[in-house]
Amino acid sequence: MRRLNVRHVWVALIGVGILGCMGGSGSTDGGSAKNPDFRDDVFVGDASTAGSIKVSLNSSNIAVGATSGFMVYVKDGSGKPVPNINVVCDSEQGVAILEPTSGYELTNQNGEMSGRIGCRSPGSYQMVCRLNIGANKRQFVSVACTGDIPSGFTGFPGAAGGGLGGGSQSTTDGDIQIVAAGFVDDGKFTDSVPVDASIDIVQGSNCDGDATTNDPEPFYDTYAAISVRNNLSERVEFSSLKFVLYNFNNTGEQFESTPISLTKQSNSSVESKGQATTILVPIFKAASGCKFPGTPQSACTGAFSAEGLGTVEYTLTGETASGELVTLTANTTAAFANYNRCPAS
Repeated sequence: MRRLNVRHVWVALIGVGILGCMGGSGSTDGGSAKNPDFRDDVFVGDASTAGSIKVSLNSSNIAVGATSGFMVYVKDGSGKPVPNINVVCDSEQGVAILEPTSGYELTNQNGEMSGRIGCRSPGSYQMVCRLNIGANKRQFVSVACTGDIPSGFTGFPGAAGGGLGGGSQSTTDGDIQIVAAGFVDDGKFTDSVPVDASIDIVQGSNCDGDATTNDPEPFYDTYAAISVRNNLSERVEFSSLKFVLYNFNNTGEQFESTPISLTKQSNSSVESKGQATTILVPIFKAASGCKFPGTPQSACTGAFSAEGLGTVEYTLTGETASGELVTLTANTTAAFANYNRCPAS
């Protein structure tokens, strides 16, 4: 197994390693040590028990000067929660880690650690949480800090974070990020993310107005188009996309999808060292002259039925070639309406 090249060395991480080597004793004759099937409550990070770490942000978009919570979930190789293991978190300089104030903390009995971050300056930044050196697992997440710096704001003095350096839309080695996000609603796919964000929700039945001919309006599934740049030194393979649609049908309600599995046809692989790929995933289904954010139903039940603006939050999940979990998020807004896509005569 290839050992990861750790680019950022944190004081907190070094401390964890030292603590892991201090004190303790074990049976060397008889007792549990002679039983090859014995398992105690200590988590040991190796190829068979590496498990997973997941970082979940309460919000990936935070106003400068504001704060939001996050959770870290740790599981072993069999999917069970791992209690009492150190989780170390750090960030780029635009994001402050307010909790834990030291930047690291033990998981609770449910294998969870809670924290809080704040935005110091506007821009798009990376945050990472990692298990101890033996477990060799980490996850990056993206944080968008929006708006201007408030008057008199001092930037959360004394908070942890900032050890990754970098800044807004960093393109340095060790960074992977969404650089553009949008939609393809007209069936025309390119290598770039379209600027147009209009979603046609109703199919016209007759383009030329002649009742003797059958020429319905062109009507397509809507695809998420997400451009990802990978400045890591290894390839990243994305496996799923999840989206949340806010203000569904102009009601203020939201629609949350289940994870959508990606295929090779989705351009799910992003090569290393500055390469960029536009990932394409179908998210809204055209059927029976209507458009659905979920599974199509009869009589257009559950389809888009009102015009208006809606914000879509994308969450991409994947792994690096060496098995590190990667999660990227981005928000984009679309206009939903009955657009006329009939070809010009």
